[in-house]
Amino acid sequence: MKNRTPKAIRIETFLVGRPWNNLLIVRITADNGLTGLGEGTMQWQAKTVETAAVTLFRRYVIGNSVFEIERLVQAMYRNEYARGGPVLNSAIAAIEMALWDICGKHLGRPVHDLLGGRVRDSMPAYANGWTGAGKDPDDLHGAAREVVAQGFTALKFDPFWALGRDPATADIRRGMEKVAIVRDAVGPDVDILVDGHGRFSVGTAIDVGRRLADYDVYWFEEPVDPENAQALAKVGRSIPVRLATGERCYSRYHVPQLLAASEVAILQPDPIQVGGILESRKIAAIADSAYVTVSFHSPFGPVATAAALQIDACTTNVWKQESFSAFDVPWRQQLVRNCPMPNDGSYAISSEPGLGGIELNDEVAREHPYREEGLESMWQENGGMTAWLDTLM
Repeated sequence: MKNRTPKAIRIETFLVGRPWNNLLIVRITADNGLTGLGEGTMQWQAKTVETAAVTLFRRYVIGNSVFEIERLVQAMYRNEYARGGPVLNSAIAAIEMALWDICGKHLGRPVHDLLGGRVRDSMPAYANGWTGAGKDPDDLHGAAREVVAQGFTALKFDPFWALGRDPATADIRRGMEKVAIVRDAVGPDVDILVDGHGRFSVGTAIDVGRRLADYDVYWFEEPVDPENAQALAKVGRSIPVRLATGERCYSRYHVPQLLAASEVAILQPDPIQVGGILESRKIAAIADSAYVTVSFHSPFGPVATAAALQIDACTTNVWKQESFSAFDVPWRQQLVRNCPMPNDGSYAISSEPGLGGIELNDEVAREHPYREEGLESMWQENGGMTAWLDTLM
């Protein structure tokens, strides 16, 4: 039956509760019985994205060939007047990933083979999530050493977790002490990535960025809110550390202006929030034309990781893949069959059909139902992030 083009006929959604967010996994069924998985996880908006995904599928996708992905993505994107934001894009991404998964399974090939073929057999990763949030300085040293023992050659963390836009000098110094602890723990040959979560003013970001250079920090991520490319540019021109941003860049249309104005060294598109695999590839190509490296943002579930790895496999200007996998909930590997996991700091690029042969374990998904998320607990009045994650772990 492989000579007949399968058509999408059904969508199912699964809200899977984790302590810090709810995963949204989508499963699409084709009329030949094949199924595909996609992910549309978005912080605090899982139910909103779920509703959008079901609506878009019924409005534009049902009854259409699973191979007409470009046309269907354009229909979902352009026919919606209020387009281009993270909610709609995340819904599109969930559907698009699932369609790619079916296409690969139908042909018996991994998705990267349908996108030009692999350029690498494995993908180095950087560790994130290894600190929880706001970990005590006394615990950082041992935790960082454990990350290196697992084979990672780069690790990311936020040493300024509870600080606001313009914190006191003493608070900045305490954040720097955490960076010093991590550098001492990992030695000179492991890359340290510092995430600012967009919290600082321009002046504070410049001050922090200059101090980070003393510890040979590889990049400073989102030092200021990413909406203002000129503010990013001022920071980027004023610090000796690479500027990284892009997880809140929602389409390729924003990328040329961002790259032209903001001194970005590392672009971090999120395959979910930009609308899927195809859009991620287009963004990577735009970055490549400006000689900018990409590193795909992916702190969510195993389906999103599987999709990111398919993009990594066939993208030449990619650095390392963000990895929460080793520091996630203990049942992550049971949630999907063939769950991608790093080994010695790298992911193997799967040759299994679709998104690496992944299949949802419905029973595990049901064991972890949707959890209400406490948005009000994340931000302090001073603009700093609370240690909300610590209270949930």
